[in-house]
Amino acid sequence: MRHGFLFILSSLLLLSACESYDCTLYNYVGMYGTFYKDGAVVQLNDTLTITSGKSGRMLLNGALYETSINIPLSYWQEEDTLVFRVNGNGYILRDSVWITKTNQVHYESPDCPTTFFHTIQSVRSTHLFIKDITVIRSSVNYETTDNLQIHLYSSSD
Repeated sequence: MRHGFLFILSSLLLLSACESYDCTLYNYVGMYGTFYKDGAVVQLNDTLTITSGKSGRMLLNGALYETSINIPLSYWQEEDTLVFRVNGNGYILRDSVWITKTNQVHYESPDCPTTFFHTIQSVRSTHLFIKDITVIRSSVNYETTDNLQIHLYSSSD
């Protein structure tokens, strides 16, 4: 009995002596964007789907009533192609968006997974239903603030 107590006590002391590194709990890196029309935030009343242009991988599937998006960027390419598809009542709109960026490895500790941060260099689109895209914060990292303002055509355009 006494040996069992000493074993447990020594194990607890040994465990408490180990160094503990707190990895970031929220280590998701994504690009954030908000939709604007006529200078104000607007809600899309249609179904929005976003795919990766080269792989066709689904990034956002059938979202309704969105005012903003949160999309992961690739870490192996210098340019990502995103295909926005809006399904409305009797119509489908598609617009392609190209995001040129640099990728930086973010390393915290051997105990934590490696992540990639990005710096947006430029953004362009086919301008079919997206009028313009403004980069308001080029650094894509753990922060959950907008990187892009996505300006849509107004009904008068």
